[in-house]
Amino acid sequence: MALPWLPMEQRWRDCLLAAVLPSEPATGRPGLGDLDPGDFWDRVRQVAPPLVLLGIRAAVWVLTWSPPLLLGRLRTFGGLSPEQQDALLVRAASSRWYPLRQLVDLLKLMACFAYFRHRAVREPLGVPGGSAP
Repeated sequence: MALPWLPMEQRWRDCLLAAVLPSEPATGRPGLGDLDPGDFWDRVRQVAPPLVLLGIRAAVWVLTWSPPLLLGRLRTFGGLSPEQQDALLVRAASSRWYPLRQLVDLLKLMACFAYFRHRAVREPLGVPGGSAP
């Protein structure tokens, strides 16, 4: 089993994932930051291959500390405005550096897994199931 998330890593991870899937006030759709992850991350630690776990952790660290390089801002990702966070994710996703693009894709994939497991997201779409309230 992989190492548990440090509290600071959890904050960074949750901030990044909330920026990937923000709430939509016009539709009333919650964002990932509005939903309780429940046991999602514990389950990921139990079943994901070690290389995937390493990639998730690398994505969190790299993207958290990338604003000085990608945006010229001396802040971490969490210190950016929502617009700046979005700009950073777009820039990282369209980077010429393939590993950076892959870290963003992995982060987006994990955000979708965490998001669509919630009944609050699935039921309005007419999709039954979901393991979290």
